[in-house]
Amino acid sequence: MTYTQQQIFKPIEVITYFHNAKVDILKFKWDNRVYKVNRIANTWRIPDNEEGFKSHYTVICEDAGIICEISYFHKSMKWEIVQYDSLD
Repeated sequence: MTYTQQQIFKPIEVITYFHNAKVDILKFKWDNRVYKVNRIANTWRIPDNEEGFKSHYTVICEDAGIICEISYFHKSMKWEIVQYDSLD
């Protein structure tokens, strides 16, 4: 297995479902491509001086063959892709 992590920190558009203090990320759009999220593998929150808190999610996109870390900025309600890697 080759480790090919790519850090990018780019804005993305996300379709998500918020319910009972839980977030279900359905898909996201990055570089004019839509990625279906099959599952959320991990989630954590970290403090941010400007935003208050950021929530980070490790998501699996099986159809695209990638694993991504995406983050949500609570104050501005914006999303970004932090990094990605191949599932191979």
